[in-house]
Amino acid sequence: GKASTALNAAADYESYPGVLAPVGFFDPLGLSDKADPALFKKYREAELTHGRVAMLAAVGFLVGEQVEGSSFLFDASISGPAISHIPQVPTEFWVALIASIGAAEQFRAEKGWVDPSETPVDAPGQLLADYTPGDLGFDPLGLAPEDPEEFFEMQTKELQNGRLAMIAAAGFLAQEACDGKGIIEHFQG
Repeated sequence: GKASTALNAAADYESYPGVLAPVGFFDPLGLSDKADPALFKKYREAELTHGRVAMLAAVGFLVGEQVEGSSFLFDASISGPAISHIPQVPTEFWVALIASIGAAEQFRAEKGWVDPSETPVDAPGQLLADYTPGDLGFDPLGLAPEDPEEFFEMQTKELQNGRLAMIAAAGFLAQEACDGKGIIEHFQG
């Protein structure tokens, strides 16, 4: 049945980064049940990308609210809970941000994805066979360990922190939407 399929998928992917005791391979929705290795690799790429964005978002919530009214950015005119900051930001910022995101996505696509002109119409978005999800070769601070075991451990830490950040960012959004107060305001009494 479904439980045995999930266990088979778990056994197949037990050696991947992000698998930790006591939970082991965590896939409560069973998305990997029918995933071949190529599709699972795409899922992992998506999880890493969303986790990285969520880590930036979680920090952005806290920093944006903490420096409210005292920042050199935007003439210190942005105020209120972080979810209300978006419409207060000038259009020029959004143009620059979208261009930057586009450049980063272009770099990521060229690094890890098969050229769309070389993929079948019924199988779009294929990752390169030798591409490791999330490994863009961008390490300006030299933090990536050379030792394969240490690199595997770092990958697991990034996945776990990204998962936590996705939950945190969703929680921040929900809390601010519920009571209209910033996250930091809750700690200031």
